[in-house]
Amino acid sequence: MLEHILNWLFPERCAGCHRLTGNLFCAACRERLQPFPPFPPPPGLDGAWVAFRYEGELIRAIHQLKYGRRRRIAYALGDLLATAVGPLSADALIAVPLHRDRFRERGFNQAAEIASRLRRPGGPPLLDGLVRVRATNRQARLAASSRAANVAGAFVWVKRTPPPCRIILVDDVLTTGATLAACATALRSAGAQSVSAVALARSLIGDSVVQ
Repeated sequence: MLEHILNWLFPERCAGCHRLTGNLFCAACRERLQPFPPFPPPPGLDGAWVAFRYEGELIRAIHQLKYGRRRRIAYALGDLLATAVGPLSADALIAVPLHRDRFRERGFNQAAEIASRLRRPGGPPLLDGLVRVRATNRQARLAASSRAANVAGAFVWVKRTPPPCRIILVDDVLTTGATLAACATALRSAGAQSVSAVALARSLIGDSVVQ
């Protein structure tokens, strides 16, 4: 109730079109979203699925979330992803982790905030335990050929108990899949058998995506 009252007094500005619509991502911007076509999973993943093309209003919303630190935008974007993917079949969901330095700088992990909206009663739980132990250069600043080396060995499963058998990784943007593949390698080394991924967005021109 308090949130509704505050939204009436101080209407939300849409992260996509910047209009005072009362919504974090308005209906008009949602209607302009284009679904991402099916594609073969990147090397290192057993499956991969992306909801929308990384373009237009969605780019602006993701940038405001990650670089403008508008954390609540993750809730609207996570709900969009949850609606697009529907029920998920896995033993657990795991958000792609940030290194502690990046987390401290941003104040939150956008992938974890989005992933939190995918939880459903009776569905796979959202687990932690995968940690980014090595700070890496931003993937967007690297050529595709350098991205795998940049994140190699950057992730470790730190819990004493092994991860579940079937895992779905969750991220905001998928580019070449190098980060997700590095996560999958760490999870398989710890005992996972199948690692797939879902992401909110991907560019049709993969190397131009900011991640």
